[in-house]
Amino acid sequence: MPSFIDTHAHLHMIPDDKRAEVIERAKQAGVKKIVNVACNVEEIGQCLPLTDEYDFIWTTAGIHPTDLSDDLIGDLEKVYKYAKTEEKVVGIGEMGLDYYHDKFDHDTQINYLVGHINIAKELDLPAVIHTRAGKNAGDNAEAFGDLIKVLKKENFGRAVSHCFSGNKEEAKALLDLGALLSFTGIITYPNNEELREIAKETPLEKIVIETDSPFLTPQGQRGKKNEPAFVTEVAQAIADAKGISIDEVAEVTTKNAELFFGI
Repeated sequence: MPSFIDTHAHLHMIPDDKRAEVIERAKQAGVKKIVNVACNVEEIGQCLPLTDEYDFIWTTAGIHPTDLSDDLIGDLEKVYKYAKTEEKVVGIGEMGLDYYHDKFDHDTQINYLVGHINIAKELDLPAVIHTRAGKNAGDNAEAFGDLIKVLKKENFGRAVSHCFSGNKEEAKALLDLGALLSFTGIITYPNNEELREIAKETPLEKIVIETDSPFLTPQGQRGKKNEPAFVTEVAQAIADAKGISIDEVAEVTTKNAELFFGI
């Protein structure tokens, strides 16, 4: 059986009485490692106990652009402290730009983004970046445009575009900066042909896979809560788009994730 890495899950959002069986199903499906992603300071504290309980789970430290506050310096100091002192924090994020929910003005979101990037630089950690402006894949030009401007200005490319939903030009710009593209279950949705075309054209060495569970359930599992076991369906969609085997997708994306996160 091929081995997979779910590079972006939210296991702490799964009810306590369901979490162990979800993790066991992931193992049975061939998921050998999981990066559990925090979206705010409180969630970092919820994620860390899972990394103690399971040696194949790691976490990140960051603040999602819908979870900001008016205390940028204080928030980022907390992120920095967790990332610097906790061995199993392997990335900065989930952070970025969210112009879809638009809970905070764009300047505030950009300031938080730059602050997270500075932490990633200082601690030599990769960044997990959320970018959204529209409901559908390809509708996110404004957020991706601002993200790319920031990354260029900060001369920073050690990032993964979580749940990539941009167009071909945005994909190329991010790849040229050195970033990875991460695909989720949305690549399996019937109306996302352009996203499958982007996956086809993106070098496999620049791709990682994720579930974003419990969100974004793949097409074949619709009606269920998403979980890390379903990352295999993302891998299969990429294999189908590229005309290669799922074993090859599993092998290369696993290596990519291990190198990127140092896990």
